[in-house]
Amino acid sequence: MMIAACWSLAVTLEAMAEVPEQFTVQGTRAQTHPYLADPGLSAPGTATVEALGDEAKRGFIVFAKPSSFVIPPDYAPASEERCAALAAQDCPGQYGPITFAVFAIDAGDFAVSVTDLAGPDGKVLSAENLDVRSVRYAKVTARGKTEVVPLLLERVPSTPVAARRAQQFWITYHLPPGLPAGDYIGKVRILVGGVEKLSLPLTITVYPFSLIEPENEAFIYYNNPTEARALPLLRKQLIDQRCHAMNSGTLTLPVTTPGELIRDATVQILDVYRDVRFARPEVHVGLWNRITAEWLNTPDRSIKMYGPWFRYYAFSDKLDNRYVEAVRFIHEECRKRGLKLVLSVADEAGSHPWTAQAAQHYNDLIKGKLPEVTRELTCGGGWAMKLPEDELWKGRLDLWMTNRWLTDKLDLVRHNEPQAKFGIYNMCGAGSSPGGIEAPRVVYGFFTWKARAAAVAQWVYYHNATPEHEYAWPAENADEGNVPTLRWEMVREGAKDRRYLATLESKLARAKGPSADEARLLLARIAAQVELRTEDYDPIGGGRVPVPKPATCDQWRGQIAEMIRTEIEAHHEVVPREQIRR
Repeated sequence: MMIAACWSLAVTLEAMAEVPEQFTVQGTRAQTHPYLADPGLSAPGTATVEALGDEAKRGFIVFAKPSSFVIPPDYAPASEERCAALAAQDCPGQYGPITFAVFAIDAGDFAVSVTDLAGPDGKVLSAENLDVRSVRYAKVTARGKTEVVPLLLERVPSTPVAARRAQQFWITYHLPPGLPAGDYIGKVRILVGGVEKLSLPLTITVYPFSLIEPENEAFIYYNNPTEARALPLLRKQLIDQRCHAMNSGTLTLPVTTPGELIRDATVQILDVYRDVRFARPEVHVGLWNRITAEWLNTPDRSIKMYGPWFRYYAFSDKLDNRYVEAVRFIHEECRKRGLKLVLSVADEAGSHPWTAQAAQHYNDLIKGKLPEVTRELTCGGGWAMKLPEDELWKGRLDLWMTNRWLTDKLDLVRHNEPQAKFGIYNMCGAGSSPGGIEAPRVVYGFFTWKARAAAVAQWVYYHNATPEHEYAWPAENADEGNVPTLRWEMVREGAKDRRYLATLESKLARAKGPSADEARLLLARIAAQVELRTEDYDPIGGGRVPVPKPATCDQWRGQIAEMIRTEIEAHHEVVPREQIRR
């Protein structure tokens, strides 16, 4: 959340200087890829902006927009978008964004750095807790439309910016658990050609309460490396997911070409997953490729398969026994580590009808042989194709992961199976496609909250065969970890919105009185503005859900935080009012 203001600088006495975990597991630059070809920004742009005050003398304009606002390189900032200071508000233990941009009047080589932030009673938020990155733009095409869009966040010494072009910068903060509440004040320094041209006051307000985990799962689908030599990278990528507010995760497990589960390697992967310490015990495993199905790059049109996908092998007792034993082994190894296996036997079977019989068969098989294993399936596409998925999977699933929120269809499932749980997936839009970045935040946050979904997920954290879908890119030095996209940061902001909501609702569970009534009214007003409907993918909106105007989620979160503080005060947990600003 960005606020234009001016703050005084306190005295630095004591620093909290440990490097945050996320900053140690993320890459600095993205791996070379044709998708990241030169976007043609070295030539001067065509945008014109009138310089105000001393902007012409220093050669650039500084402006700020909400973190979910897309700032293309030809963006011309309005006078009211100029910013004289930067600010954010959040809870101890959280990561979050502070973003701003420069509009270059003159071409230059721009660099950004951050000082320590002085806080109350001599406490200091060390600059180690602020990761400064430059937005990397890419020229991409979707639905016949080509755009240059902000895509990646890279840690680079400096960024050349041509005249009359905008360049966005992104600061990720981490507020250590236990950090005392109050204002932490420092500076953001902007250098051009190695010379400091401007220093912006920066204030981070730390709320006097911590967030709780919501009831729903938050995860992202992930085709992880499975080789023993890649286990350190696997660990980094899972940590990155946890630091982005994912409370569970997915795993691809190793299988031989003939279709045998590689058990020793599976054990090693599960050990890494356990040690990453997700907040929830679930581990989602999709188990079909090469065990029960083969991937065909050349579609089999005889079964009405018109694009590359999975084709299942003929059923047999031998294949059934092998599959059950593989699942049994994974289930037992999960149980030993305090994990809970959530199994998928197929992927989007409804929208790939030739796989429906196999999805029924293997779900029935596991339900009969291993009823304690949780069964999930991605669905929604079949309903969109006028197929009765509510009948196809009736009695076969514990968790229905739907990519379309179709109320009438979900009500049919609820009527037939009152115990069924619903999750949301793939409603955020592809990671790299042109368009907005608000949808991931809305889906992982307020949409999931209003829908009371049991889980929320998106395809895909990283999958090198489909870069346009990636929410994180492989680093130039592959061992470093992954480089984030702006949408990956918005996933975290959405999951954090859900945490704020859960924290307020927990305070209201037994609360009475005017403040509690006001808080409940606020939640009702927010819920009334969240639309639970599904749209077609939109190059502008970038997802399948309606999105509010940029900054709306920030405003809602700020109001929720104020209500949490009010409830704390109402129960005599004394918190100075000035420590939280609306």
